[in-house]
Amino acid sequence: MPSRKLTFLGSSASDSGEILVEDEAFLPGGVVALKRRRSPWDPSRPVERIILGSNPARADVLVKAVGIEAEHIRLYLPVDGCGDNDLKVIVDGTVKVNGRNIPHTEWIALVDGDELELSSWLFKFEQEG
Repeated sequence: MPSRKLTFLGSSASDSGEILVEDEAFLPGGVVALKRRRSPWDPSRPVERIILGSNPARADVLVKAVGIEAEHIRLYLPVDGCGDNDLKVIVDGTVKVNGRNIPHTEWIALVDGDELELSSWLFKFEQEG
């Protein structure tokens, strides 16, 4: 399976406060691997679902910060690396990809280098392999 990660770029808000990722303070340049940690999922499926959010019982990538929803986004990543890295927004008005607002009714395929704005928090999606 290819390696996928988010690199933290900072915040677009001047008074954004602190961001914790997996209960650790996160600074620009910090990296978190996109892998399933908590949510139930059938491992025989050809994609792996990753939930990013603030709910410690459900989020595979736990992010505690102002504006981050319990389930902020879901990523569906092909296990073999063939196919799209799909992003699904859970709450309208909370996610931009490369500056474009993504409604919850739309699926978007992420590619290496895409910039995600989750509330005011900026990340870069990266894939290797």
